Amino acid sequence: MNIVLYGVPAKTAGRIAGQYGLKEINSPDKFDASGTMVLVPPISTPRYLLAFYNAMLRHEDDVDAVIICGIESCEAASTVQYCTPPGKFFSLNGGLDEEELLSELRLILDSLFAEGNQLNV
Repeated sequence: MNIVLYGVPAKTAGRIAGQYGLKEINSPDKFDASGTMVLVPPISTPRYLLAFYNAMLRHEDDVDAVIICGIESCEAASTVQYCTPPGKFFSLNGGLDEEELLSELRLILDSLFAEGNQLNV
């Protein structure tokens, strides 16, 4: 399972990675079959947005989910959504506290892992 998180605090992302046994990486170019999670920092320049977009396109078959927290205030949201494979884009409200955010992320990831397990049986 390869997950991309955007707009999620590093501490929360670390907790999620630990809970699901995902290796934390810093680029979609480092996706791994063993399960990875890339935490994308806010992208403020067109150059970095283009680099992220290109990396996502190179690895679109490897992406299992892209989750954006705070889509309502994310300037890069449309680009991130555009380079995400259909059915793999999820967005969360940016006003969630840490526990609410963890709960919402777990709901999404639990359903994805359950779906993945059904496909592998």
